Amino acid sequence: MKQLFIPEMLTPLFYTPLYQTLSDEERLSYNQLHGQYFLEQTIFFEQLMGKPALRQLIRIAPDKALADEARDFIDEEDTHTSWFRELLRDVQPRVYQHRDFHLLKMPWLAKTIMALTARTIRWMPCLIWLQLIAEERALYFGRCYLRVADQLDPRFIAVQKKHLADEPSHIRRDELFLHWLWPRCSARIRKINASILHWLLREFFYFPKRSGWRVVSIWLESQPHLLARRNEFFAAMNSLEKNQTFIHSLYPKKHLRRTLALSASWPELDFFQTFFTDEPVWMLISPSPKNATFASHRPSWSRCCHCYGAHRLFMRGCWFPWVSDTA
Repeated sequence: MKQLFIPEMLTPLFYTPLYQTLSDEERLSYNQLHGQYFLEQTIFFEQLMGKPALRQLIRIAPDKALADEARDFIDEEDTHTSWFRELLRDVQPRVYQHRDFHLLKMPWLAKTIMALTARTIRWMPCLIWLQLIAEERALYFGRCYLRVADQLDPRFIAVQKKHLADEPSHIRRDELFLHWLWPRCSARIRKINASILHWLLREFFYFPKRSGWRVVSIWLESQPHLLARRNEFFAAMNSLEKNQTFIHSLYPKKHLRRTLALSASWPELDFFQTFFTDEPVWMLISPSPKNATFASHRPSWSRCCHCYGAHRLFMRGCWFPWVSDTA
């Protein structure tokens, strides 16, 4: 039996009423495509965002110890990328044989900003904050994989387990770099960096836009019978901007504690307190059913929560506002 590539809770359409209308086969094909996109995103973070900054840190590091930390970081990121690249080529050899990116299309503006900040990392350490957030979120995502491991392709679980083992050391290194770089910047430079960071997070790492829409578009092309509903699907994706459950799943404070602790002394980063959110209640109390298979696991929230005595509250839409619309 074919299995999911990524936990459903990490896919945008999962949070829309339309997801309830899809067959198991349609959900599976969407999930597997988004699972490939997730690996592409990870390669992007490691190679196009993190690696150029780390190379520059090696050049400007104040001592050999910090330079060695950056070198080791690069070596580990290259190893991780090789895992993700190999997995992509295993599941889609024709698509990924000679490239890393099929679904992810980075806008030229973002590429330009990333390149500039990497070259001027001494004065633009906002990229290291972005990297720290990405590393903490990688831990969060990896734990999501492990929570539903029985539903997922074992190849994806194996890679996530290996990746999880290295993330704490990456977070430690990001903290070292920020302890060195951030205080060296003037208050004005820090405020500029904070503004750039806030904009980058909202523009490229928040609601599904360019590549997120591309995933849905390519998926619909593989489902000709759904093409007539294209506008319906894109409207659903756009509606996520007002979907509080989806928003609260993106940057839960519980999983960004190191970022919050390190930023607490810097008032220019106070926006983290509102940008990061509390974790959705359902993620705290609703572990995945054990021994579930994809064919039998529809996100029937009333069934999942009944054992917690939350059925009535759930069906009133207190936690999932859209459940009452589709029940």
